[in-house]
Amino acid sequence: MGIELILEIHFHQPDEASVYLENTATAAEDIKFGEILLFCCLTLRLLVNLGIRNPVASGTATLLTQISDYLADFTDVHENDVRLVEYKGRPGRKRFEAILSYSDRLLKFKLKPKGFGLFARGIGYYSPHSIMILLRYLVKRHSQDAYFFSSLAQATKRCGEVFITGHYIEGQLSVFTQHKIALMVAAEVFKTDEQNDI
Repeated sequence: MGIELILEIHFHQPDEASVYLENTATAAEDIKFGEILLFCCLTLRLLVNLGIRNPVASGTATLLTQISDYLADFTDVHENDVRLVEYKGRPGRKRFEAILSYSDRLLKFKLKPKGFGLFARGIGYYSPHSIMILLRYLVKRHSQDAYFFSSLAQATKRCGEVFITGHYIEGQLSVFTQHKIALMVAAEVFKTDEQNDI
């Protein structure tokens, strides 16, 4: 299995964002596993970066545990939600760019926030909204795939639980373990023949 994904989440306005996602995997299972792994990596990284005791991070994690049962309705936009719009090639003023590669059990995940300045102005607003925008994008993209949908719902819930409890199985969640834990969560919820060995 060799997976590489390029993700860009662009905020064109504070209440309007688009997603660009490029997935180099060719096998259908690899494509889907890669996207769930990407969601887990992004979610845990952004939450850990905000901080374990940060109320925005804790609130986002709690929301993730609660909305997992209602993902089918998650494409509906409410008054205070950031709207997901089509990406038209124009970069957002603020954005998150990520590259994920996974092969032979070696995971690399790089995330670059852009447009936030030296003091990361607005990161507490845009980080949780980035998680929700990617989730909404994946729900729309795979709305007809029951297994992916179920796996994504489980991953959403597990990521929230991992952040709230601060650990996964026997590993503590930290800056140093977030990638490994993201991989374990993705492998737990989306079973392929290769993931059975993780």
